[in-house]
Amino acid sequence: MRARRPGPALTGALLVVLLLSAGAPAAPVEQVILVLWHGLDWDDAVSLQLPGPVALGLLNTRPGGGDSLTGSYLSIGAGARAVGWAGAARFLPRETAEHLFRLHTGLDPGAFVQPDIALLHAAQAVEYPIEIGALGTALYEAGETVEVFGRSTADDDFHWAALIGMDRFGRIWSGKLAGEFTSSDPRYPFGLRTHYASLAEAVLAAEGKLVIVDLGDPFRFDRYQEYLLPGQVEVARTVMAAEAGQFIQRLAVNRPEGTVIFLTSPHPGREAAEGGKWLTPVLCLGLEDGLLVSATTRWPGLITNMDLAPTILELLEIDYDRPFIGRTAWVEQAADASALLGAAVSRIEALFRWRTPLLRLVVTAQIGTYAAVLAALAWGPPLPRWIVRLLQTALLILLSVPLALLFWDWGSLLSAGLVLAAALLFLRWPRPLLWVGVISLFTAIALSVDVLGGSWLMRYSPFGYDPVAGARFYGIGNEYMGVLVGAGIMAWSALGGRITSSSRLPTTLGLLASAGLVVLIGAPALGTNAGGAVSAVCGLGTCWLALSQPRAGWRAGLLVALCAVLVLGAFTLLDAANPEAEQSHIGQAAGLLRRDGLRAALQIIKRKLAMNFRLLRSSIWSKALIVTLAAMAGSFIWPSRFIAWLKENHPHASQGIGAVVVGAVAALLFNDSGVVAASTCISFGSSPLLLMALELRLKLEHDLTPPQPNIEDHGHSQEAGDHSTASGSDEREGQPGDGHHAQGHPHIDH
Repeated sequence: MRARRPGPALTGALLVVLLLSAGAPAAPVEQVILVLWHGLDWDDAVSLQLPGPVALGLLNTRPGGGDSLTGSYLSIGAGARAVGWAGAARFLPRETAEHLFRLHTGLDPGAFVQPDIALLHAAQAVEYPIEIGALGTALYEAGETVEVFGRSTADDDFHWAALIGMDRFGRIWSGKLAGEFTSSDPRYPFGLRTHYASLAEAVLAAEGKLVIVDLGDPFRFDRYQEYLLPGQVEVARTVMAAEAGQFIQRLAVNRPEGTVIFLTSPHPGREAAEGGKWLTPVLCLGLEDGLLVSATTRWPGLITNMDLAPTILELLEIDYDRPFIGRTAWVEQAADASALLGAAVSRIEALFRWRTPLLRLVVTAQIGTYAAVLAALAWGPPLPRWIVRLLQTALLILLSVPLALLFWDWGSLLSAGLVLAAALLFLRWPRPLLWVGVISLFTAIALSVDVLGGSWLMRYSPFGYDPVAGARFYGIGNEYMGVLVGAGIMAWSALGGRITSSSRLPTTLGLLASAGLVVLIGAPALGTNAGGAVSAVCGLGTCWLALSQPRAGWRAGLLVALCAVLVLGAFTLLDAANPEAEQSHIGQAAGLLRRDGLRAALQIIKRKLAMNFRLLRSSIWSKALIVTLAAMAGSFIWPSRFIAWLKENHPHASQGIGAVVVGAVAALLFNDSGVVAASTCISFGSSPLLLMALELRLKLEHDLTPPQPNIEDHGHSQEAGDHSTASGSDEREGQPGDGHHAQGHPHIDH
């Protein structure tokens, strides 16, 4: 039987309903329930079968320092990375600590109080604005209530969930933190079991705008599992996860209309935390399906603990004036959010395992290669040609490593194969400066295209920024920023110098490309690296001056410095004009300067200096930088008169190397991790310098050494000896003259 088509009237009514529903505003959020499942991992999250729209994401839980457990919980309530303190989670009921709280604060207590709140504030010795308890304070000042339920440990005095909901004076105004929702059960960790039925009843009946729920059992299990054998850990975990999941499903099914539920772990499990794995799942029920993202990360599927407070207040439509560093999160639609995020989790975890050993390998290889090259240059006897070519090949491989690692996520074997193929081509056609220019050009182009496309290759590269560490989440990091500046300079100087000097084409094209690189690095919508933009202006500007005006004086240097200041100011003003929720760290810094003036500027400078000194002491990049500088200094000595030869015969290359050094110095001074940026930048000056030093030595020992005389033909040998120097010289490479004799290879006396 054929189904009847709806009549015109019914069709029109359906269209009206669809149009009205499409244009209707989203239902207002009346309540937010924040459920804390301590130690929640990705497997636990995907196993939950939750009704309704669910947005997924990963939460970076890294604190500001101190005790990481309390710091991670505090960071959610502060909207900034807070410093943890071991006694921070101690909350006492009003009837117990009222007198003590009044003595310490001079204020009225709440239902529960943190009596040592002054010590907690004193622990926040950071260079950025932070207010402990900012989330609870904003709700309290708006006349709204925060309710906290649950019990973390067997000790009735310690409640980590309260660190999120308290106000800045350490007060929880409503909730139940004692033993109302636990019962004695010797089969469970610490002999306590969460009574989920009564907990769910209390949460669903709560009237507070923000309800914070500590499940309890997951926290106690995480603290207790060290006493369990591996097999028993899995048994206990299965039981705990099943009961917690049933509770979440009950909340999801019975939640009141207009209620949004967040489920996350403020701190990773003990084992994950000890391994530095700061990412935990976060689920949002009641908005729409998709991936969570914020202006803090600009990374679909990734937000930070600093973003939860402004997000909650934004959902509840509560105005606030708090020093949040985090930004409001939203949902970005995705076809299969769970599959996409699961793949991202696997890639991030794999990169986290490989990043440190791989970078150590790269830096160790760089140090070893530079040491071998210096030893070869200082070696007195003649070197076989194959040893020189082998060392040159190693230098070119080092130069191509950043490009190869950019495509790490596509296949490490593919990247290694491309590098080895290029090395074999060099051995077949050994033209050092040409290969330096080609590698630098391809590196600069690949990085530029990636930045224009959202820097997705960098995000999953060992040379990129680490989402687990959480120092940067978008744009171009200092590792690749240094690479881009150095590669851009050497591509310009090495390849531009091959065009006749009478042509203005290389200078013009290089200037336009340099302006593009500065925009790519510093623009708030692209690279968002203000210090990198200054470094690029200094390095590329010096290169332009050297190539176009070889005799430029101090006025030219002053012009470059002025351009750097103007570029920085332009990017700052551009970003500051955006809405606060969309600003990058450049605009945030500008806001701090407007509000705090000189004090904020001094704090920024202090923070940058402190980070650089810390990196100098502990980072492997500092070792790479020191060895690189030593290698460059060594090339000034061996071979004899090398620098003079390089300037005379390859002026563009020598000027480019000098510009790279200027860019590296600027990167060191104007970036908070300047040691890293300087190290990656200057490698594009050191490797070509050592490469050409080896080339000169090869020419001195082979190309200019006369052939061994034939003892049977003294006359012919004598003639050859008289004219060998003139005939063996290469006009393109210059006349080494005395340098030949200085290497211990005098003319043969027949």
